[in-house]
Amino acid sequence: MATSSHVSISGYPSHILNSLALAGVCASLMVAFFYQLVLGEIPCPLCMLQRIGLMLVGFGFFLNVRFGASAIHYAIIILSSVAGAVASLRQVSLHVVPGTGGFGSTIFGYHMYTWGFIAFMSTIIFAAIMLVIDRNRLAGQSLHGKTWLASLLGGLLLILGLGNLASNILVCGFAVCSGDPQGYIFSR
Repeated sequence: MATSSHVSISGYPSHILNSLALAGVCASLMVAFFYQLVLGEIPCPLCMLQRIGLMLVGFGFFLNVRFGASAIHYAIIILSSVAGAVASLRQVSLHVVPGTGGFGSTIFGYHMYTWGFIAFMSTIIFAAIMLVIDRNRLAGQSLHGKTWLASLLGGLLLILGLGNLASNILVCGFAVCSGDPQGYIFSR
């Protein structure tokens, strides 16, 4: 009886959890776009950095969903989460002083950058737990598999990433944003 060198990853709990995490990243980016495009809230430079961090987190989850769990993929997730958390914490610190006000709308009483910090820190904890769960599979077992879910979520993440790139160019042009943007460059 011939054995296959490839093992399907779609049945593993970590594949499901990584898929859900990737879907959560995509949903978060879609909410940010909703606030930007529908409610007219232009993202600030720190918001843009947080979106980049979130997209890189999503890329790490996509790699886990598409190619199987890997310590390197989790490292991408954790390091990207740290970068995003730093940008979020910087923005929180700018608005924590009484009387300074916040930037943008709130969701359930917290600004998006506060939710960003909570999400990035939760992602670090989640990725660390997933490293423990996947530790036996990460030791030498090669998993390969392509699922429709990986393709769908990866395509969605790519579209959101390109949308964020276009958004950043429309807000700041090809230069560094100075201060909080007041609108798109073509409408100023």
